[in-house]
Amino acid sequence: MKNQNVKVPSILMMIFAMVMAPVFVSAQGQSYQAFDNKIVKRINVDSIYQHISYLSEEIGSRAAGTEGELQTIDYLVDQFENFGYEDVDVEQFTAQTWNGEEITSYNVEAVKEPNKNHDTGQQIVIGSHHDSVPNGPGANDDASGTGVLLELARVFAKTPTDTTIKFVAFGAEENGLLGSQKYVEEMSEEEIANTVAMFQLDMVGSADAGDLVMFTVDGEQNVVTDLGAAAGSRVSDVVPYSQLSRSDHVAFHDAGIPAALFIHTPLEPWYHTEDDLIQYISKEKLKDVGNIIGSAVYQISRKDTPALERANVAPESVEYEYEAPEL
Repeated sequence: MKNQNVKVPSILMMIFAMVMAPVFVSAQGQSYQAFDNKIVKRINVDSIYQHISYLSEEIGSRAAGTEGELQTIDYLVDQFENFGYEDVDVEQFTAQTWNGEEITSYNVEAVKEPNKNHDTGQQIVIGSHHDSVPNGPGANDDASGTGVLLELARVFAKTPTDTTIKFVAFGAEENGLLGSQKYVEEMSEEEIANTVAMFQLDMVGSADAGDLVMFTVDGEQNVVTDLGAAAGSRVSDVVPYSQLSRSDHVAFHDAGIPAALFIHTPLEPWYHTEDDLIQYISKEKLKDVGNIIGSAVYQISRKDTPALERANVAPESVEYEYEAPEL
């Protein structure tokens, strides 16, 4: 099929750009774009593991409305501030749980501002939930996602970007996704319109869970899954997508923001039990997820790329498949 609207010089420029793009080849034979290495090489899995250890072993259960949650909030604020983030926002909220109980919980947000001369006016949200179920230490659910969130916040703190990146640890996820609902309710129409992608990290480290899957609320591909699949093809494996509505990506989807949950499925046997311990955490899986999310976010936020337009994703497209949800 011919396209009469395409000019030959444009095609030549595209081919030239692809040929001249710098590529790094690992010992395992994987090809990394040079820009991926600016993130991947700086992610320290031991730091992620230390965050999980502190949250699940030093603090333990972090159920919403408990002393464990308050200790968690202090830890998150301290970590964000140590990374250089100013004015870390702690949002207190009161909400009713599924069974009608009223609880007070907290969201914690750190904001990576774009370079002053390279600001697209757009923003990306990377989220996790910092709470656990009352009867368990929640090493995987969701100290693992929160540990990766903190490490990505550290890496991006000094990374030049043209897009605002918001790192948000939500409270009361286990009580009905309450923290993310409150967060989205507080967003202005302009903020919602300018939010081009939401990545949710939930249970991303269990050695005994299955493979990484990207879940959307409607079971359809979107900008986030496109970015995740493309990043996976460069730094790991192409990630499939599926349908699930059981984490903090839901409120963002309902507001019209492209969002996806990153999680390993099928789930591990000790999901939501007292045996959700750090001894069952895989450093390899933590690093893999950090690489994929970090590369995906950097792909659209680095200052030498065009602004990401809603539903018009910039990275090279890859084919990725739908998998029936298996939990």
